[in-house]
Amino acid sequence: MRDSESIFISTLKKSKATFGLGDDAFVINDMAIASDSFFENVHFRLKWCNIEDTIRKAFLVNISDLYAINAKPLYAILSIGIPSSFTKVGELARIICKIALESKIQIIGGDTIKDSKFSFTLTLFGKLHKKPLFRKHIKLGDCIGYLTPISSLNNCKKQAFGNNINELKMALRFNYIKKNSRFHNPVLYPNMIFELNKIANAGMDISDGIFIELSRLSDINKVNFRFFQKRDSWFYSPEEYQMLYAVSKQKLAKAKNIAKKHRHRFVVFATSIRGKYKPSKKNWHCI
Repeated sequence: MRDSESIFISTLKKSKATFGLGDDAFVINDMAIASDSFFENVHFRLKWCNIEDTIRKAFLVNISDLYAINAKPLYAILSIGIPSSFTKVGELARIICKIALESKIQIIGGDTIKDSKFSFTLTLFGKLHKKPLFRKHIKLGDCIGYLTPISSLNNCKKQAFGNNINELKMALRFNYIKKNSRFHNPVLYPNMIFELNKIANAGMDISDGIFIELSRLSDINKVNFRFFQKRDSWFYSPEEYQMLYAVSKQKLAKAKNIAKKHRHRFVVFATSIRGKYKPSKKNWHCI
């Protein structure tokens, strides 16, 4: 079962009018470029959280893509759609500046338009932290795993991997999201990610749920996956913005130790095998 996004991207690739599609960001020389959009009533609803939290998450979503490919964010181009009925434009600009400064990002351009709903499109430019980590280069027998916090200092109960599927259901049904949950405010750990990026064969951030991300890894690497644990709700949990890694068996112990040092656990749930993986569900906000 293919969603519209997959069909659209595969058609672009077949046209030969594209270059470098398929990773969290595009690498050129020592820079990485990532772009992502955040649309009202597609990715978020203002009933779920206030405008400042929404903008902060829009930044985090894009920053996560740069971390995934092993880059630190520096600059941003921001295009924003603002409803005509929204009058606190000055306050909105101050919020954006505050979040950009917190993230150590300078806004260098963009566009502002009137629209019927809010939308944010960010293009981030970052400097590579040594070598990039791509989605490609998974080898047969690699351990496939994700990260989850294990310490109260990391707010582990609310930030634990796999909870977002329940947060999404709660949001859609009751317009309520728990504060400090990963769905509301994903906390990123760049130092841990940069350490793990050094030893992983491949990696990507989890935005659409592991079941979708594995199909992307399968297409790029021409592999299938043998699962060690039941594909429960964690498997479909969206917008985690944690890393999905492929690590060799020889480096698995080191990966687990790095995660533990940063109060996380590296959870191995599958191994790569010959074949092709196909997801059984659609992306929750696919077009």
